[in-house]
Amino acid sequence: MQPNTQLWKSVFIVPLLFLAACTNSLSTRMGESVSIVRGFQSSEHAIPAAVFENAKGVAILREGSAALVIGGSGGQGVFMKRSDRGWSAPVAINTAGASVGLQAGAQSRDIVIVMNTAEEVANFLDDGVYGLAEASAVAGPAKTDPKNAGGPVPATYYYLRSEGLFGGLLVGGVYFSTADKENREQYGPDVTVGDITGGNVKAPAGSEVLWKAMN
Repeated sequence: MQPNTQLWKSVFIVPLLFLAACTNSLSTRMGESVSIVRGFQSSEHAIPAAVFENAKGVAILREGSAALVIGGSGGQGVFMKRSDRGWSAPVAINTAGASVGLQAGAQSRDIVIVMNTAEEVANFLDDGVYGLAEASAVAGPAKTDPKNAGGPVPATYYYLRSEGLFGGLLVGGVYFSTADKENREQYGPDVTVGDITGGNVKAPAGSEVLWKAMN
C-alpha cells in the first residue's frame, strides 16, 4: 500500500459517502467513459496514440461539482489494465478529490489518468484503493506538444477538461477506489478485481467501443 493511503482515506471519506447513494451501473460508466475519451480525441488537445499504446493502466473519470463538499469533489468512472492481449474488461471505480482541476466550483470535469508502469497499476490492484498525489503525476503530453519525444517517462500522466477548458494543474490530488457493488452486479458476487483485469471474465457489451476509442 502507498505510504499516504491512510491520509487519503481520511481526507476523502465524505465525498465517497456521498457517492454511495448515487452510483451508476458499469454500463452507464462505460458510456460516459467513451464520451470522455472522444471529447479529448476530437479536440486539438487529443491524447497521443502512443500514450494509450504504452500505458499499463488507464482510469477514466467524470467528477461532479466541488460544491457538494467544501474543498472536495466526487465522481465515478472505470479502470482498465493493458496486457499483451489488449485492454482488460473495465472495473467500476469511484473517485474523490481535493481541489482537483482548473478552478474551484467547477460543475463537472473529466479526468484521464494514464499509468505508465506496472508498479503504479499494482498499487491500485493490490489494495483496491489508489491515492494520486500532485507530486507523483504530470500533465500528459498533447498531440501538438514538441516535448512528446525523449526524456524519461513519468509514472503517471493526467489529462483534465473542465467546462470545455483543457489542461490545468492537478492541485492536491485524487483518490479512487473500486466500486464493489457495481462490479458484483456486473460480473458476479465471487469475481475479484484481479479476475476482471486478468481476462478471467467475459467483457460486458460495449467494451469494444471503449477499447476502440483508445486505439
